[in-house]
Amino acid sequence: MQMRVLNFIRLIKIFRERANWPLIRRSRKELQDFVFCRSGIRRKSLFYAAFHWLYLLKGLELLVWRLETFGVLFPAGRSQEERRDLNRLI
Repeated sequence: MQMRVLNFIRLIKIFRERANWPLIRRSRKELQDFVFCRSGIRRKSLFYAAFHWLYLLKGLELLVWRLETFGVLFPAGRSQEERRDLNRLI
């Protein structure tokens, strides 16, 4: 359990450094559906979503990769110019 708490703190730190705030502001509803497992064919309950994210906190790298894939986080090492270009393409 300690590892999950530490990974949550690390995730907050990563989120502050690399979050794609323009995309988050534009698509807040879709992000909420993603976090609460309400998007897609297999919708889950809030109880399941809490355990799902708790399970994902066991492996921080996978969670960060998933958030990068969906565009919520910028990939590591991107400059501000590259970030603007990525948002322009979305």
